[in-house]
Amino acid sequence: MSTLRVLLLALAVALSALAALAFWLGATPAAADDVHTCGKASGEEAIAACTRAIDSGQYSGRQLAALLNNRCSEWNGKHDSDKAIADCSQAIGLDPNYALAFFNHGNAYFNKGQYDRAIEDYDQSIRLNPNYAHAFNNRGNAYSNKGQWGHAIEDYNQAIRLRPNHAEAFYNRGTAYDAEGEHDRAIEDFNQAIRLNPNRADMFYNRGIAHKRKGQYDLAIEDYDQAIRLDPNYANAFNNRGNTYNAKCEYDRAIEDFNQAIRLDPGHFEAFNNRGAAYNAKGEYDRAIEDVNQVIRLNPNYAIAFYNRGISWERKNDPQRALADFRKFSELAPSDPDGQKAVERVARAVSGR
Repeated sequence: MSTLRVLLLALAVALSALAALAFWLGATPAAADDVHTCGKASGEEAIAACTRAIDSGQYSGRQLAALLNNRCSEWNGKHDSDKAIADCSQAIGLDPNYALAFFNHGNAYFNKGQYDRAIEDYDQSIRLNPNYAHAFNNRGNAYSNKGQWGHAIEDYNQAIRLRPNHAEAFYNRGTAYDAEGEHDRAIEDFNQAIRLNPNRADMFYNRGIAHKRKGQYDLAIEDYDQAIRLDPNYANAFNNRGNTYNAKCEYDRAIEDFNQAIRLDPGHFEAFNNRGAAYNAKGEYDRAIEDVNQVIRLNPNYAIAFYNRGISWERKNDPQRALADFRKFSELAPSDPDGQKAVERVARAVSGR
C-alpha cells in the first residue's frame, strides 16, 4: 500500500476576487496586495502575506474566514497541522457553511493520523458541497488508511463520477483494489491514472507492485524502471525491483538494487532484510546474517528478520541459534504456522531425534 496523500487546495480564485473588492471595502492598497499574494503565492510567501492581511484589522466575517482558510491550507502544505487546525477552526467559526474550510480542517487531522476526525470534516464538507470531488477523494484516503477498503472505493467511485479526469482518485482506487487482492482492477485504475498523469513515479511504482503480485515479474520491473527514471532517489522502487529480481532468482541484480536502496536510505531495514534473503539464496550465510543483524538493530520487532536469520543459522548447522530465532519469530508472529513448524523441526535436531 502506498502512502496516500491528501489533496491540498488553495483559494486562489476566491481570494483574487476578494482582492479586487478590497478597495471598495476601504482596504488600503498594501492590504489588497497582501490579499492577492495570500491567494496566489505559496509557502512562506503566502503565509506571510495572509498573516499581514489577517492582522491588518481591515477584514472580517467571510473575508477574514477566506484568509484564515488559505493560511490553513499553506500550514497543511508545510505539515504544521496544529497551526492549520487553529486557522481553519477560526475560519469555520466565522463562516459555518464554508465547505473548503472543513475540507482543509480535515486535511490537517488526516496529516496527524486522526482519520475519524478527518472523516467528520470531510462529511461536513460534502454536506455543504455534494459535488466536491476532492472531498470524496480525501475521505476515501482516510477510509483507506483505516483499512476500510469498501468505504474507500465507494468514495473514489463518487470522486470519479464527479470528475472523470481525476487522476488521483483513479490512483487511490487502484491502491484500494490492490489491497483487496483485486489486482486486475487495480492495474486498470493505475493505467488510467498514468494516462492522465504520466509523470508520477509513485503511480508506476504501485502498478509494479500489482504486476508483481500477479506474478508478472517483467512487467513489474518495467514499471519500477520507469519509477526510477522519474525519481532516481526512489529507494522503495529500488527495493521492490530487487525483490522482483529475487523472485526471478536473479540474485546478483537483486543485490545491486538493494545496495542502491540502502545508499539512498541507510535506515531502510526492509532492503537490508531482502538483501539478506538474496545472500541466503546464494549460500552466503555470513553476509546474510550481517544484514539481518542490521535489520534487527533498526527494527527489533521485525518478525521476518528472525525467521530469515534462523534459516541462515540452520543452514550453517547451528541449530541452537536457529531455534532461538525461530522461537522469537513465533513470539512476534504467532499466527504464522511457518514459525511453529521451524521450531519443531529444529528442536528435533537439537534433541537428536
